[in-house]
Amino acid sequence: MTRDRNWQTQLKSLLQLGLEQTGLYGIYQLGLKTGQIARKTPVHPIVPTESGEIYFPWKTPSSRILAEIQGETNTDLKTEAEEILSGSFRCFGSQLQPIHLRPAVFPPAHWSVPASEGLDNDIKWLWEPARFGWAIILARAYARYGDERWAQVFWERLEEFIAFNPANAGPNWASAQEVAIRLISVGFSAGIFRTSIHSTPSRMQLLRSFIIAHAERIPATLNYARAQNNNHLLSEAAGLWTAACLLPDHPASRRWNALGQAHFNRAIQKQVSLDGSYAQHSVNYHRLMLHTALWIYSLYQGEKTSGEIFTAPTLVRLRAAVNWLQAQTDFETGYAPNYGHNDGANILPLACAAYPDLRPVLQVAGRIFLQTAVFPPGPWDEACLWLGCDKEKMGSTPVQANPKPEILRLNAPQSWAVMRANHFHSRPAHADQLHVDLWFQGRALTLDAGTFLYNAPPPWENALASVSVHNTIQVDDLEPMTRAGRFLWLDWDQARLLMRDETAGILAARRDGYRRIGVLHERQLCRVTEKVWRVIDRLDPANRSTHPHRVRLHWLIEDLPWIIEGHQLIITHPTGPIYLNIDCKVSGQIALDRAGQRLFGQGNANPISGWHSPTYGIRLPALAFSFTCQSTLPLEIHSCWQLPA
Repeated sequence: MTRDRNWQTQLKSLLQLGLEQTGLYGIYQLGLKTGQIARKTPVHPIVPTESGEIYFPWKTPSSRILAEIQGETNTDLKTEAEEILSGSFRCFGSQLQPIHLRPAVFPPAHWSVPASEGLDNDIKWLWEPARFGWAIILARAYARYGDERWAQVFWERLEEFIAFNPANAGPNWASAQEVAIRLISVGFSAGIFRTSIHSTPSRMQLLRSFIIAHAERIPATLNYARAQNNNHLLSEAAGLWTAACLLPDHPASRRWNALGQAHFNRAIQKQVSLDGSYAQHSVNYHRLMLHTALWIYSLYQGEKTSGEIFTAPTLVRLRAAVNWLQAQTDFETGYAPNYGHNDGANILPLACAAYPDLRPVLQVAGRIFLQTAVFPPGPWDEACLWLGCDKEKMGSTPVQANPKPEILRLNAPQSWAVMRANHFHSRPAHADQLHVDLWFQGRALTLDAGTFLYNAPPPWENALASVSVHNTIQVDDLEPMTRAGRFLWLDWDQARLLMRDETAGILAARRDGYRRIGVLHERQLCRVTEKVWRVIDRLDPANRSTHPHRVRLHWLIEDLPWIIEGHQLIITHPTGPIYLNIDCKVSGQIALDRAGQRLFGQGNANPISGWHSPTYGIRLPALAFSFTCQSTLPLEIHSCWQLPA
């Protein structure tokens, strides 16, 4: 029976993911099994080359200009640099972790041999310090303050990595995306440190060999990146482009450049829709996608315009992508809903801003791709300096981007809300169709649970992708799609927009994930007044069945003091009480969970209920409020939010 189910899943994957993606993945697996890929990526030590010639395009802003933008009293950058000096960094933009660059087994085997880190532990904890994102923090601090200790620790850590991670050996070479991101981080940082007394000729020769080894690793597994149809291909193309720019005299430079340019342009056109949404359905990876494009632009530092670097169809999608991300973002804080996979992938930390703050990437992307500022001047403008924007153009008046009508957002003076209604052309990340995020005074009132961990003991193996923790409807305790793996959903839950009237303040959409059990779900998001928001869920029969269904409405809410009166939840917000009223003609049960514990109502809480993960590896308590009823269809449930007067 298990073998039959596996065969059915494989056939369904082929049909739903498409012949191209599954075929490319099959070619990649064949290359692994036959040893062809291992032969193309032989293990060898990284030793200094005869030449130390490297072309660094980045122009280091003066310490005076950096002080003006960062703020004279800003101590965050120096504090982070000192933490790195002491051996720790802000892993995934949050908690301090040791900068661990050595694999568990030395000498490591070829990267294609499974390593112990990937079997018992989450490999991301090993990969993250080896991305060298912390080196970018050191480089920015060095440019501002000129402390030679920071240059010294950069070179010592790079030499440590090279000594314990021979080319193509061990888990830090297993993913070509990790290789590419490391190449970008080290290349940028070394360009800033090049004037240091610690950047000796022998170290520059070693760096050149490091760049070559990384560039040679990427082409061998491009079929895997193409099969993923996501950030892997963009990152790897950007890595090849970087190597070609840094080593223009290398015999393979033209090939690296051609591969990078061709794959990047094709990937953007395939992965970014004309409405600006991204194939991975994630704000986190949307930022990474823009970062790769901005990074490539920075390689030319004013020598070429964006139209000379990217094709016209690519630019159309990049401009739409800026609009899309701006429409998801709170203008006052720069934060956005925790949409889709969030594993801390902020690969270009080029400004003094918190991890979730999108103003650095939006400001520079707006200037380069839309020729306008999205935000007023602030510390986020530092990213503009590093990525090729002229200082003279940075004082322009901000003009908010004009989102496409497909972006489902409604605004009020102190609040706003977005609803998700995707028609998937690429595999979904989370089961979150018709999920609603409600923001009030720059803070997310209703939350997306996020990600937490991909590889952990049950129930935490990417469990927060489930429909049960999203702000939507679940029917009969079922997922609306077939979970075929940790990251793979089949039988996609498709949605379509029914109505969008921004003037009247109404959005309406329908999803069909539960059609297979005879249920259609339609949701209306209504801005009733400046202080009142209503969400109307209507469930209709998809056939003539009169079978009753178990319907569960879920809201994940900021962890604040609360009381429940009947079907009303009252939250004590700093600005005043917030009321959530549930209205349904069918009687049902109210429950409230927090951190996996049932606070109100009958029964026990699901262990994953009542949690919020703002970045990878972090899990914070939240309030999970639910209304559950058993009813025949049609059925209508109203959620009314009353904000403080």
